[in-house]
Amino acid sequence: MAFPTASAIDAHLREATEKPYRDVPRAIFLAARSNDPLIYSGHAGWARLPETEVSREQLEKEGTRIKEDDIAEMYSCTKLCGSIAALQLLEEGKIALEDDASKFVKELKDVKIYKGFDKDGELILEKNTTPITVRSLITHTAGFIYYFRHPDCQKVAAKLEIETSPYGLNATRDELHKMPLFYKPDEHWNYGTSIDWLTRIVEEISGQDLETYFQERIFKPLGISDVSFNDNPAQIDMAFANPEKPDAPYIFRRPTPYSRQFRYGGAGLKGSAPSYLKLVRAILRGGALEDESSRILRKETVDLMFKPHLTNEQQRQDLREAEMSGSDPFSRKRGESLEDVSWGLGGMLSGKGLASGRGGGSLHWSGMANTFWVVDREHDVCFVLFSNLQPYGWQPVFDLWEKVETELYKGLGVRAE
Repeated sequence: MAFPTASAIDAHLREATEKPYRDVPRAIFLAARSNDPLIYSGHAGWARLPETEVSREQLEKEGTRIKEDDIAEMYSCTKLCGSIAALQLLEEGKIALEDDASKFVKELKDVKIYKGFDKDGELILEKNTTPITVRSLITHTAGFIYYFRHPDCQKVAAKLEIETSPYGLNATRDELHKMPLFYKPDEHWNYGTSIDWLTRIVEEISGQDLETYFQERIFKPLGISDVSFNDNPAQIDMAFANPEKPDAPYIFRRPTPYSRQFRYGGAGLKGSAPSYLKLVRAILRGGALEDESSRILRKETVDLMFKPHLTNEQQRQDLREAEMSGSDPFSRKRGESLEDVSWGLGGMLSGKGLASGRGGGSLHWSGMANTFWVVDREHDVCFVLFSNLQPYGWQPVFDLWEKVETELYKGLGVRAE
């Protein structure tokens, strides 16, 4: 039987992708429940397009329509897998949340804290005396940041003669190991490379590279065969909007390659929306799909993922400020109701229920190319929305997200018409 609001969601997808060079180039929206692997499936738009804007007639000749199982860039959707991998080690008793992470990755002993530049322009670094715990890594409270989260990060990288990102094609371990903390561990919440360090622990303890570990311990049990760090020639084009010229048409290019030598749990996976839906549905179901052989986590570990893990008001305020800058289309409208948001183990907890119908305490996160996932245990539903458009939070994509999520919950009977 068709999902009650399927036609309305279909219409939103078609309308949003009608002008692929100016609105949403493509969208794949999938939803499931614990007892149903697919309650809604819809897609619209284009997988590949000429680099610059062409006529509709030429687009029909030269473009390639999107398919539900096309391969997309996941960026920070990788972090859920990195967190799951660490939680598997937790279940096995090989790590504990309060462990000093430098027990497993010795380079963490040498990480310094950034204190600014002196009058001569020399970098000031201070010895870190606070242990960086496994908990602080998995909750982004260790003090590591991404280059776009602090105005001095690029200057620090230049001084240290490293790239700002550890993921680049020519990156070495130095990009991760040499970048200092920007905050003392456990004082602040700040989005950054903590999950990359976390999965260095996974590699050290397991003796496997991250690709092998993910394949054997997460993807194979779930029957997933198309998610990987490896280059995939079938991957769809990336769309680039220009924030300085929001009315300008998008540019489409082939994906930027990642480092082939070093893989991290913070970004880098490529894969399909149906496969990612399997992953989040396993979380919705308490760690496994229908077959017990698919179990990737115990139910009690999944329960732990949904508990708030920020430990002080400053961390919560940092997260609220980050959320208000736009991690989803609802945050800018919520104001003071953001007070109850927190961070779980693997993603953000949405706090109170949203106007869309999303339940309180839902676990969710996203990737830089506007790829989104939500696990809502209150209403027994999970969903993913993939688009592969940069920059993150581009308004046409957020508008679509708000519409399809709202219609999804209407179809579940959560919202009144």
